[in-house]
This record gives sequence, C-alpha cells and structure tokens, in this order.
Amino acid sequence: MRGTMSSAEPSTVSRRSLLAGVLLAGALTGCTSGGGDAAAEAAASTRGLRRREARESTALLARYEATVSAHPSLAGPLTPFRDVVSAHVGALHEPGEETTGVAGAPPEVPAAKEQAIAALAEAERRAAEERLRALTDAPPELARLLASLAAAGEVQAHLLNEVRA
Repeated sequence: MRGTMSSAEPSTVSRRSLLAGVLLAGALTGCTSGGGDAAAEAAASTRGLRRREARESTALLARYEATVSAHPSLAGPLTPFRDVVSAHVGALHEPGEETTGVAGAPPEVPAAKEQAIAALAEAERRAAEERLRALTDAPPELARLLASLAAAGEVQAHLLNEVRA
C-alpha cells in the first residue's frame, strides 16, 4: 500500500517550498505598516537621544564659558578644552538643525580657580559617564560617536588636573 497516501503518513515539503513560503511571509510582513512604525519610532528615539546628548554638551560648554567669565585669567588655558566641547556640540546636532543655547541661569562657578577647574573636570566626567550609559539605547553609528565623546571627556577631565597645577 505504498502507492496510496494514507492520512497517517507525514507529508513532505521540499526545502525549496519551505524557503519560498518563509520569504513570502517575510515580504508580506515587511509591507505592513507595523514595520514602518517601528522604523519611525527607532528614528525618533535616536533623534531624541542625540538631542539629549547635544543639550548635555551645550550645558558643559556654558559651564566653560561661565568659568572663563568668572576667572578671566583661565581663558587661555581653557580655550582648547572649550573648543573640544564646542566640536562635540556640532557633532551631536543633526545636519541642518540649529544649535540652541542653554535655558536658564548660567551655572554657578566656585570663587577659587582650583575649585572652578575641579568643577569642570567633574562635569566632564559626569557627561562621559552619561554617554557610556546611553550606549545601550543608541544605534551603532551613534553609539560609536558617543563612545568617542565619552573617551574624549575622560581625557579632558584628566588633563584639566594639569591646568590646576
């Protein structure tokens, strides 16, 4: 009774048919609006993360400017550090997006120069730590940028100790 197919015998599906079915199902799923919504949500999340990190860098830049304003003799030594943070602000903003200043009052600056520089170093470390935490939520390209900026922030914090000396 091999010639007749009974309901107890398993039916066989070729690999090619199975693959074609999976590909067709994938194509149909890709055509639904759900995939577009997920991509749009991911893009919005990335923009939000990028904007948040740009605001952090802008706040750090404002801290440098407030420190130089409070201690004009530090303008020369702090200029290279400020320029690096300014470049970070530019790297984090989307092309065509306008950079905005920090809302609110300027940050408080300690009266003693050494303490003011120590406060800058601490702000650099906090920004670097925040960027490292943000890596888990970032897509690969933004994660690479945030990792680079975090490393640069740690170096800046370390080098600021030499300005104090």
